Amino acid sequence: MSLQQRFASYEHPVTQEERDRPHVVSRSYRVPHEFVDMQLQGIICASNGNTYFAMSCHNPVHNAQFYSYDPAKDIVTHIADVGAWCGESDSVGRRNTQGKVHSNIYESNGVLYLTTTSTHSTKDHPYRGGHFLSYELATGKYRDLASFPDTNGGGLLSMVYEPCFQRVYAVHQRDCTLVYYDIGAGIVVALGQVQQRRQTRDMITDPWGNVYGGALEGMVWKYDAEADRMSCLLTRIPSDPEAPQPTEAKQRGHTFWTQMRWDPVTEWWYGARRNDEYLFRLRTRPNKRTHIADTEGLVPFGHRPSPENQPRVGSFALTQVGRKLYGCSMVREWPAGRFVDLPQDLLDATRGVHLLSYDIDANTVIDHGPVFTDGGRRVAQCDSMTSGRDGKLHLAATVFSLPDEDPANSWQFALRHNSYTHMRFLVVDPEHDLRGGGAS
Repeated sequence: MSLQQRFASYEHPVTQEERDRPHVVSRSYRVPHEFVDMQLQGIICASNGNTYFAMSCHNPVHNAQFYSYDPAKDIVTHIADVGAWCGESDSVGRRNTQGKVHSNIYESNGVLYLTTTSTHSTKDHPYRGGHFLSYELATGKYRDLASFPDTNGGGLLSMVYEPCFQRVYAVHQRDCTLVYYDIGAGIVVALGQVQQRRQTRDMITDPWGNVYGGALEGMVWKYDAEADRMSCLLTRIPSDPEAPQPTEAKQRGHTFWTQMRWDPVTEWWYGARRNDEYLFRLRTRPNKRTHIADTEGLVPFGHRPSPENQPRVGSFALTQVGRKLYGCSMVREWPAGRFVDLPQDLLDATRGVHLLSYDIDANTVIDHGPVFTDGGRRVAQCDSMTSGRDGKLHLAATVFSLPDEDPANSWQFALRHNSYTHMRFLVVDPEHDLRGGGAS
């Protein structure tokens, strides 16, 4: 069987043999737009109990879209076309001007904050720049707060809300300039470059208003807002000692942490490295004696890369329910869009996204198996997940399409290049949907 035939076979429904092995079942919801085709991050469970999420689009004439899921009514609702939200209504249905919300989404005082970036621009219609956006939960009013002009073909790919100074920080996609939107003053301030080549995907803050991000070679940069000073922590994010690491040339496409989660019980930040899916934890406050910030390598959290297929590109999905972290794992080669002849064990692992859990107190990982959804469909990719107030996992996921039943997207950067996919919103109940095998 050729490699193309192997990937095409993933469109086939889940078999009973696969159901007899550990797996995860999920309920899924079709979204109103067939042209959305992927999502990284850009999801939050808000204080009103609803989950808000974006879905991105690489189609040349359609923008990203913004939705909500109401668990009480059990429905997905469309809120806004992201291009129109950014004041570019003249482009809606004609050009893709704002194709992605790949930033995290944060809430403060009943208002959600997010940023945008591009997916499709041409010489005739260059990208105008990333936007800082807000959404008021009580009124449903969405506002275009400000924009940062494009300087090199990209927008605001990552952001964090910082409560001490009430700023929304973002990193420019191409030149890695750190900028912030001052909520009180309503202005955008550019601070300078924080790293080279590729930007951090998730920034974190501390109680003193400092901002941190991951950089190449496991470094951690720091912006001290009070002193208005850039520096680096005296530490390195540990890598998986048993996994091959990318050469310097191949590091350019890889940030060194994906999602970070603060655990108030242990008072550590927990995160996953992107290229080898290795869990680590970090305390940003340096040790008073050594002046070195504490970092600890924990456990592998997915499929290790192999010498034949490295560096890995780990998932961005990571969330916490109780004392457990949940994440998604899948095998991809880089650059996306072309598959190499992977070893058989990695080919087997690509049969859909796996859901994993990490017990913070026991320092143990469980691979719960691939995620399946309605109609025997396989989940192809998930980089956008949050925990609902009901303790369930909410995912904005790419699902393999069934022929003649589902929308069929096949875009040039598709991570399942020889299969058709579409987007769905999924709900997983960790109490009931993690199956050890048997009919479901």
